[in-house]
Amino acid sequence: MINWMDAIRQSPDLAGLSSLLNEVPLGALPLSGGLTNRAWRVLTSTHGWVIWRANSSLCQLFDISRDNEAEVLNVVAGHLSTNKVIARNAQGVVLSWCDGEPVTHRLDVGQVIVILAKIHEVQPTSNVRHFDYQAKVDHYWSRFHDVALKRRYRAVYERYRVLPALHCPQRTLCHFDFGLHNLVQSANEITVIDWEYAAIASPVLDLTMTLDMLQMDLMTGIELYQQNRPSIDVCTWHHDALIWQPHSQMMAMLWYVLAAQLWECDDFLYEAEAIYRRIC
Repeated sequence: MINWMDAIRQSPDLAGLSSLLNEVPLGALPLSGGLTNRAWRVLTSTHGWVIWRANSSLCQLFDISRDNEAEVLNVVAGHLSTNKVIARNAQGVVLSWCDGEPVTHRLDVGQVIVILAKIHEVQPTSNVRHFDYQAKVDHYWSRFHDVALKRRYRAVYERYRVLPALHCPQRTLCHFDFGLHNLVQSANEITVIDWEYAAIASPVLDLTMTLDMLQMDLMTGIELYQQNRPSIDVCTWHHDALIWQPHSQMMAMLWYVLAAQLWECDDFLYEAEAIYRRIC
């Protein structure tokens, strides 16, 4: 654990935590594994370990709202095991720490889809943001400053920038990063974490993105999903999922290119290139 003053020197956005929590934290540790959140695990006398998620310049770059994240967590509370909002202000949000181990590959894919279906049953409030696909991909694209990267990916971006007609009008609360990496197994339950991309959107898109991460066939995944939400029309969802798949992959490709540009990390660019080759 890093001494509190040393932690502040490493990450100045931690400085406001003392007044927000009305106590001086005992120390902190940077959390590994997060790609955009770059969060800190902070030890406090009152709350034990907590998570500090700053409203940083990275949030603006990746179109993340900490206020929206807090609103989503408050909506989900009582329906699913997840972090609780302890405090928030303009600088960021303080969340409870969730004990447990990453589920990795120990969880059956059917169980993953059961949890996703539960998320889609949660009724969001009007304060939760609405997802706009075209606005999102345009936002990512507008943040590119590398001319060579723009030249490389422009054709795919322009091809999939606009959505064709979709059949499913339903809008639900969606997680938008729902994979094994954001599930934590505690002694008695599975906890869902990292809601920073959550929004009200088509559940077909959320399911399609999850099935891609699970490397699962669309129709097989939709039929599994229907077992938990029998009212859905499989043919309609499959039609939309086939449309969403290349569009969501293009969106992920732009995200990885932006991350590679920001952190000058070839690993992100390799991911982007793999997606590019798949959808081309």
